[in-house]
Amino acid sequence: MIDKENIKFIGKCLFIEERKEKILVVGDLHLGYEEVLNSGGVLISREMFKEMIEYFERVFDKTGKVDKIVLLGDVKHVFGNIMEQEWGDVLGLIRYLKKKLKENGEIVIVKGNHDKILEPILRNRERVVLKDYFIFHEFCFMHGDKDFFENYEKKIRCWIVGHGHPAVNIREPNGVKIEKYKCFLVGEYKKKRRIDVIIMPSFFAYTEGSDPRDNEMGFPWKFEFDRFVVGAVSGDGLEVLDFGILKKL
Repeated sequence: MIDKENIKFIGKCLFIEERKEKILVVGDLHLGYEEVLNSGGVLISREMFKEMIEYFERVFDKTGKVDKIVLLGDVKHVFGNIMEQEWGDVLGLIRYLKKKLKENGEIVIVKGNHDKILEPILRNRERVVLKDYFIFHEFCFMHGDKDFFENYEKKIRCWIVGHGHPAVNIREPNGVKIEKYKCFLVGEYKKKRRIDVIIMPSFFAYTEGSDPRDNEMGFPWKFEFDRFVVGAVSGDGLEVLDFGILKKL
């Protein structure tokens, strides 16, 4: 889907090997969403954290320990405060992910629009850094709700963003939808020069996401999504299927 030997698609995650460092990238998590539903009278069991860890275990079986884990924002769900489940799940996730880091590795959290009150949970957590964006050699990691001047530095060749929760509807010729898949969207953005773009699927398990043909994705950039390649995540598996260019689906 993208002509880079150092990038691999592993389920809902992205794995990058750059300058002898291994980086695992994870899209929107929205931890604490179950408590929000419960507080609104929707009774569902709180199994998402357990299922998330089980999924990560399969991913790390393929990658081994890594040097960096980049969380692309919307780590928690609630905007204006911190709910009890959010405290527990965020700290539980950090404890788990630290065990998957190499010595001197770090967790980089790129702040999303749902993460306005995230600092109290992360305060004094070793090997955890919170950033508005993260630049590592030719890569720029962003949540995707804001643009930054630094995104356009000459050394940057690839943006990796979350926020949009991309998914694709597969339809019969008569227009009837038959299936929906979380997906990566891989394409380019041209503003003075060409920059590769990888839009990550959400890691959030409660919904698949939004099809860019049917919904606005909420980005500050105008992407030509019809020209993007779709990498569909195969359900609970770790295979990512090349569905080709979006406009041809």
